[in-house]
Amino acid sequence: ARSDPSTGDVNTAIASISSDLWTPRIERQENEHCITLRAQLPNVPSNQVRIDTSTKGRLKIYGESNSQVVYKSGSDRITERQLGQIEKDIPLPPEALVDQLTVLDDESIIVITIPKAAPRV
Repeated sequence: ARSDPSTGDVNTAIASISSDLWTPRIERQENEHCITLRAQLPNVPSNQVRIDTSTKGRLKIYGESNSQVVYKSGSDRITERQLGQIEKDIPLPPEALVDQLTVLDDESIIVITIPKAAPRV
């Protein structure tokens, strides 16, 4: 967790920034009917997220974040810009129907649901 930027010294604030590296999490759940992916993408606006299914058997999520934080301590002022990119390549089973996927955007979490073809009997 970040320290309060309005208190403490600038070195503490800088150390706090370094400890908050952006590591998005993607949770995958699968059953016989569908695959559900939940991606936590903090500071990534939904218009900066792209989903690519052009490669057979793969789903790729691309995103870009751009945030700015200002730290003040006495007469010192530091502006920290954090730029980040994500590219996640997720393997999919052959029965995944990527042309029927749905995407829900809930602030910093996107939920991708991919139906699966019924098993052949």
